[in-house]
Amino acid sequence: MENICKIRNNSLFLQSQSNHISLLISRIFTLAEVSNMMHNDYSAGASVSVARLDDSVLEKIEKGQICVNFYTLVMVQKGRMSYQLKGNLIELGENDLVLVPPNYPVSYDSYTDDIQAINLMIEEDYYNKVLAFDENLKGMEYSYAYDLLPVFHLSEGKAELFSVMSRQIHNTYSVPHLYRQEMIDHLVHVVQLLFSELLYGSNMQPSHDLPNKQNIFKIFIHLASRNFRKERQIKFYADRLNITTTYLSRTVKEMSGHTVNAYLNTYLYNEICKLLRSSSYNISEISEMLFFNDQSALTNFFKTRSGMSPMAYRRSFEGK
Repeated sequence: MENICKIRNNSLFLQSQSNHISLLISRIFTLAEVSNMMHNDYSAGASVSVARLDDSVLEKIEKGQICVNFYTLVMVQKGRMSYQLKGNLIELGENDLVLVPPNYPVSYDSYTDDIQAINLMIEEDYYNKVLAFDENLKGMEYSYAYDLLPVFHLSEGKAELFSVMSRQIHNTYSVPHLYRQEMIDHLVHVVQLLFSELLYGSNMQPSHDLPNKQNIFKIFIHLASRNFRKERQIKFYADRLNITTTYLSRTVKEMSGHTVNAYLNTYLYNEICKLLRSSSYNISEISEMLFFNDQSALTNFFKTRSGMSPMAYRRSFEGK
């Protein structure tokens, strides 16, 4: 297949909602709509759903770009499938897993006849609520970092863990239990811990000073996710790490393939998107909250990344 960007087997590719929202998307699909399209055992009002994907299910998915308002995780167990990402076709094979955060336009391009995959879908508010239960993960802006982090390699053990957790989630919400919700909370949290381990674990590219650089990278991500709203100068983060700005820049670039500014700007952009979608703050108030010099500075920053004004972006979500 031409123009296929291949992802190595046993790998995890993480995406973020920092990409442009396509103006061609007519509406955003809900968890109930997508679940009912894929299978018949969705529990009405549930915050999580698991579906088995095969060629018969994928044929039902709307052609072209679609956008959903929940986290969706797809792991291929057999066969191959491809989807559109940033103008490229990404091919996924056995044990490859992709996480697409809410409000991210994606289109499934092709798949083999023998495709078998798991699709775990989690409502955004519920995902964030479970994430906040863990003091070690609380406050970390993981969804904003997904697009900027490198490709990870999922071991057979981790692929099996995701498969087992998905089956247990499905079995738990399908059968009445006295503590059903608590059990689902725990299982979803295990999935989140798996991602946390992959994001900040030992699967980075080799380096002669890997342990130290990994620690620097982890701490930078932690600091950035907590301070980006006000602090967007590299010196602030280098000082807290007690290293030079040059060494911090080189380490972040080596570990992730992206710059310090790319991380900070992505955090900032997604925070603006979140406030525009889910709050009533006006543009002036948001610019003050995020320490822009003025409203025009925020508008210019947002239009450069999204291709539309903040108000146009907000209007695109009204009534949805």
